[in-house]
Amino acid sequence: MDGIYLCRNWGGEYQNVAILIAIAVNEDGNREVLGAAEGMKEDKASWVSFFQWLKGRGLDGVKIIVSDKCLGMLEASYEVFPKAKCQRCTVHFYRNMFSVVPKSKAKLVAKMLGAIHD
Repeated sequence: MDGIYLCRNWGGEYQNVAILIAIAVNEDGNREVLGAAEGMKEDKASWVSFFQWLKGRGLDGVKIIVSDKCLGMLEASYEVFPKAKCQRCTVHFYRNMFSVVPKSKAKLVAKMLGAIHD
């Protein structure tokens, strides 16, 4: 699960909107887009609406949700998919980590993270 922000034209006025997206892994191990929808932002209300829309389309049996751990998405997932576990996306974790690592140490940290991840 993730959301991205894009600029949208609302009657001649440009505003940012969040595009919420859900991607799943099927039984063959291949990724599939489950759905995407426009929300005003990545808040709990937008995520609840998106999750309920997915459930209305037949999504059930959600066991794990992998995301950047956006607070609104987490709160919505606990409400709509109470049995699902939440896990932080490794890519988002690495991006957050490298945003605070000094550039002079980036290669060393990358090598250490690679060893840990392996």
